[in-house]
Amino acid sequence: MTETKVGNFSAPATASGVDQPLQPGTKIGEYQIERELGRGGMGAVYAARHPIIGKRVAIKVLDASFSRDGGLVQRFLDEARAVNKIGHPNIIDVFSFGQLPDGRHYFVMEFLEGETMAAWLARGRPDTAEARRLLLQVCEALEAAHREGIIHRDLKPENLWIARPKHGEAFIKVLDFGIAKLIAPEAVTNVTKTGTIMGTPQYMSPEQCTGRGVDHRADIYSLGVIIFQIFCGRLPFEGESVAEIMSDHLTKAPPRPGELAAVSPAMEVLLLSCLDKNPTNRPSSAAELGLRLKDAAMVGGAVTAIQSPFRRTDEASAATKKGFATGLPTLLAGSEEAKGNVPKGHTRLVLISATVVIAAFGLWLALRGGKAHISAPLPAPPQSTPTPVVAPPTIPEPLPAKSEASDREPALAPVVPHAVHPSARPHPAANSDSLTPNKGKPSRAARQGLIQENPF
Repeated sequence: MTETKVGNFSAPATASGVDQPLQPGTKIGEYQIERELGRGGMGAVYAARHPIIGKRVAIKVLDASFSRDGGLVQRFLDEARAVNKIGHPNIIDVFSFGQLPDGRHYFVMEFLEGETMAAWLARGRPDTAEARRLLLQVCEALEAAHREGIIHRDLKPENLWIARPKHGEAFIKVLDFGIAKLIAPEAVTNVTKTGTIMGTPQYMSPEQCTGRGVDHRADIYSLGVIIFQIFCGRLPFEGESVAEIMSDHLTKAPPRPGELAAVSPAMEVLLLSCLDKNPTNRPSSAAELGLRLKDAAMVGGAVTAIQSPFRRTDEASAATKKGFATGLPTLLAGSEEAKGNVPKGHTRLVLISATVVIAAFGLWLALRGGKAHISAPLPAPPQSTPTPVVAPPTIPEPLPAKSEASDREPALAPVVPHAVHPSARPHPAANSDSLTPNKGKPSRAARQGLIQENPF
């Protein structure tokens, strides 16, 4: 058995070179294996749990076939070092490292419930608001990595994990810095010593396809492909072979996003600039890309500001929390009406209404008392003032006389709301009793046309 020395770790190559899957219950460090979560190009990932405190973790184990390659083992170690050097909440956290008895290397990282962005996109066109929010988190993670001098070089939906915790909203974790590279003059090539080109063809930048030196703008291109795929529903280049796809990245202009989906002009400009063949024409940083993406999505109408249902902006802002207008009683409690500061116009209207009611009530009392106490008759209204003429009501036939009818007081006729012209004023019947002292003479109210005298 040969042994390869990498740093402080030895990586013996197994005789058969065949990996033996870790069985449930196998103990690795402080954790026990529960099941295999999946396999990648360099190894397998297992779910494990601490037997005492129950903490769940994910353990990534390098394949035995790569243990004989010191360069691959070093790259595996670089991934663990890179994520800890960045230390960003949207990048997967690695907190332990070791070797199995058979020489395979592993590292322990946080366990996340959720799915990859690839699985999320496979279910159909995603929600644009959520896509915008998650992509902005990717931009923040990349900006943090680039500031530490680390480029990912293999951004794709499979390496973007959408974590969905029990509490709170979903968030992004950038995975697999396995081919990440420190930006240094001697380490800018995208080709290994064996001539293998690193990356995934559909998301590779033109400079990656040719094996030229790359910098952080290669990640800008790859993220631009992902954004294009989300907003347009397809990849910009879809060849039938790896060579055809890489050739398209190098020579073919991407389709215009506006011809594939309803995107804003600002979003189209942003996508085409991310996919520019010349790195100098792309956004200069992930931070710039995030700012432009945020504005482009807002302009495109994918994400709109919540409009307050109140017209008074000062009161609406006082009752608004995180963009949502809440607490209508609270808003009204702080208004002028609730404080007692009623406008003067409202007070004047109330006073006028009260005066009209009191005057009407007084007039009604005067009319009730005018039957028994009649003052001097008032002069007839001047003829110059036109008064609407109301046809006199039909006088019903008198009831048959009874012996006791003369002893009863006749009932008052209902008040007629309209004024009656003196010429159309009805006269009481000749044989009817009157409450007035002078029988047969109309009362003052009747002469003014305010009431109808009792004809009975």
